[in-house]
Amino acid sequence: MLKGRDILLTEKRGHIYIMTINREERRNAISEELLERIPEEWEYFNEDDDLWVAIFTGAGDIAFSAGHDMKEDVEGDVRGGKRGSHKAAARRRAHPDMMTWKPTIAAINGYCLAGGWWLAQHCDIRIAAEHATFGMPEVNWNLPAMFGAQHEYVISIGVAAEMLLWGRSITAQRAYEIGFVNKVVPKGKQLEEALEWAEYMCKLGQPSVRAHKQGLYQRYRMSPSDLTNYSRDLFYWYPPKPGVVIDGTEGARAFTEGRKSVGSEDKR
Repeated sequence: MLKGRDILLTEKRGHIYIMTINREERRNAISEELLERIPEEWEYFNEDDDLWVAIFTGAGDIAFSAGHDMKEDVEGDVRGGKRGSHKAAARRRAHPDMMTWKPTIAAINGYCLAGGWWLAQHCDIRIAAEHATFGMPEVNWNLPAMFGAQHEYVISIGVAAEMLLWGRSITAQRAYEIGFVNKVVPKGKQLEEALEWAEYMCKLGQPSVRAHKQGLYQRYRMSPSDLTNYSRDLFYWYPPKPGVVIDGTEGARAFTEGRKSVGSEDKR
């Protein structure tokens, strides 16, 4: 069952939350309204304990998102509002908070440019249709790509320089080769593949998954010794301790019994 305003469709499939930009006629460009809606839905996903993994995608097969809606800047809000009526608020939300310790997947269908790349960059895993195209063309219009400074965390500095300084785009296959995309699938199969990854994630131990994700991303902010101590605190429930609600013995029992482990939720 889909819910929400048409501009951003959302759907629950078990523990999976799918968010779909629904502006196909504008190549799923990021409007001022979307800058309000995206963090709202991201917060909803983050706070719902029954949602374990999110998929972010775009409607149609032309574009995941072509980036910021520059036509809206010129023509005004497509909902009929005056040009710039929400501009000051939107600028303050130019980079809404999309951080979550839950796993996130971008199902990329077509153009993934500028702000579209930024949306994909904030996801942990990127599944791209074979016809997808990636790029940060802001320099062509003398615009800022403030998120570009984060690229060294997801791709090599050489590729980041090629894309940021020359403003060139790359194919889905090239994005896969440099490690930005995790898998390339046939056109129209990106959501199906993303769902397979998401459904598999729902079979895993969620406290372990989220602790590992925190350790993975905190490594950019800590020294090796601090990270070791931080990681030890993340796995406070292992080895098993009296009074800790997470079953730290489930994984070991499953291994010795030759079965799959049953994921346990942290109820703290």
